[in-house]
Amino acid sequence: MTESASVQHSLPTWDQVAALRDFIDGRTYAAAVPTIRLNGEPPHAPGSALARVAEVNGALYEVTSYLCRRLYDELESGHLGPIAQASWDALLTITAAWREDPELPGWVNGLLPVKRR
Repeated sequence: MTESASVQHSLPTWDQVAALRDFIDGRTYAAAVPTIRLNGEPPHAPGSALARVAEVNGALYEVTSYLCRRLYDELESGHLGPIAQASWDALLTITAAWREDPELPGWVNGLLPVKRR
């Protein structure tokens, strides 16, 4: 088990989940802007760099949405358990890719997994 995988963070509030979801969505949307097609434009060529960026963006969006839904369900139920912890840890691991981003909410930095060299 890696050092970062063994660290458990306190679970977030609803507002913290929403803030992190919005941050991740904003970053993935910004990365996908070149892939957005206007009405009538042909699809990107299969296997092209733009098609791959669109696929990765869609996958990341689906993963973060799923993790957030799990967290919201747990927070709403009031019975926070291992599902909530695993979902929160996964969101923090995803967010670590943007640890140097000046728009990353300040409260997140202390929660991110240790950066490996």
